[in-house]
Amino acid sequence: MQTLRRGFLAGVLASLVLAMFDFVTVGAPGNGFPAVLRWFGITIADSTISHWAGLLLLIVLGGLVGLIFGALQRGKPITPGRALLTGLALGILWWLLFELVLTNIMNHASSPFSLSFGRFLSSFPLDVLFGVLLGAISIQWQGHHGSHQPS
Repeated sequence: MQTLRRGFLAGVLASLVLAMFDFVTVGAPGNGFPAVLRWFGITIADSTISHWAGLLLLIVLGGLVGLIFGALQRGKPITPGRALLTGLALGILWWLLFELVLTNIMNHASSPFSLSFGRFLSSFPLDVLFGVLLGAISIQWQGHHGSHQPS
């Protein structure tokens, strides 16, 4: 249960970092949040509500990916290399599933795997960073919580 909770919280924090990068990289702050809603075919006419709903959905998705991370780490000793590699794999899966496949399906692209180089550069590094942060935050919390447990 501890690894699931740690994974969930690491996912939420990593998605908040991803959201902060959206504020600095996408022109006007928060313009990428409505795109998170469009991954699932949701459109909201009010711009303010769609920005907040997109942020909330991004945090929820980060928490779900964090739960998957915690479930994959469960019952095995968590080494830094394994945690970072699992986080990296989940970051690539996040990019593949959300940024590539769902975006292309919702935009009615000719192929679910069509991608321009500019879109790749704007999405892939941030999603890989999300995965690496997921692993790194989990490692840090493991060390912090491990030192407070009685022997």
